[in-house]
Amino acid sequence: MSNINSRPIIFLDYDGVVNTIIWRKYPRENQFKARYGFPSDGFVNNYQAICWLNDLYKKIPYNIVVSSTWRFHKNYKQCLYRGGLDKNIPILGCTPRVEGCRGDEIKQWIIDNNFNNKFIILDDDTDMGEYMENLIKCDCYLGFTIKEYEECLYRLRFWKGCGFYV
Repeated sequence: MSNINSRPIIFLDYDGVVNTIIWRKYPRENQFKARYGFPSDGFVNNYQAICWLNDLYKKIPYNIVVSSTWRFHKNYKQCLYRGGLDKNIPILGCTPRVEGCRGDEIKQWIIDNNFNNKFIILDDDTDMGEYMENLIKCDCYLGFTIKEYEECLYRLRFWKGCGFYV
């Protein structure tokens, strides 16, 4: 990819989007527990959500910028790929840590990278500041499902309101 503006971007949160609460057996304790995955596990755990992202890429190629707190761990990109994300989907990097809300971090990334194409935000939270219209909110218990997938398809194909021009 030669130009950062050649494809739309998905600003991607992990927990509640591609990493959801699942039951897992812990042999050491000989019991099952429901919990989110952690970066130390080495992968995000919602394979269905990852498959929807893979299918979306086949229809509308996009780039990912990670906005999740997982971005503070050195393996944040590998956690997506090990969770099943198609290795052809570029992860450009992550948003910077700035004072304010997640929307402020996204805005700073957009400015720093002179990005001026369409973007959407996949998150289970609503702290997007001026970018609330760009948010596709996921249910934190279900993650990225067909419902959000269809909204992404629509917005990336037709919606004119999700661009930001520096």
